[in-house]
Amino acid sequence: MPGPLPEFCCLGLFFFQEAAMQGVYEMGLTHVLSWEGGEVNDPRDPGGHTNKGVTQKTLDRVRWIYPDAGLPKSVSDLHDEHVQFIYRKEYWDKCRCSELPAAVAVQVFDAAVNQGPTDAITFLQKAAGAYVDGKIGPKTIAAANNCDSAKLAREFASHRGHDYALLDHLDDIYGLGWMRRLFACYDLARSLI
Repeated sequence: MPGPLPEFCCLGLFFFQEAAMQGVYEMGLTHVLSWEGGEVNDPRDPGGHTNKGVTQKTLDRVRWIYPDAGLPKSVSDLHDEHVQFIYRKEYWDKCRCSELPAAVAVQVFDAAVNQGPTDAITFLQKAAGAYVDGKIGPKTIAAANNCDSAKLAREFASHRGHDYALLDHLDDIYGLGWMRRLFACYDLARSLI
């Protein structure tokens, strides 16, 4: 019976997986940016003053956590590299998307940006049949990785859509756009299965 894989082999698999998930992150980022426009300060938008999907509240929090990141004080002054830094740290990494199946990783990422990381993780936990607490951990990740990717992606989209349907303001100008975004994200997820 063969023994454990040599350490260099395991490291090679790790770096291969990291490179593959970097490509998935970039696809997810392209998707998110296609839905998050430029600067918006519409009083009807529940997100308030945003630029490329980054709220002022999020920017303030990230500036406090990463004081040396060179982030501006106002969302009005955000550039693409700032937005990419925030998306990576606050959404992709916070939700541990690199440890999830590719199809659902892009869905979790998009939902985290649009609805918040806690909601995105909650949708994942419900879809995977994991304990629901809105916190990502090894049990949630294991549950997601033990699911059929097609079923998991469909269930995630269903829970996300149900959440939208419960919103009081779904029928306004933003609600229809959020539903279109959900379906576009589901299409992207299906292409990764």
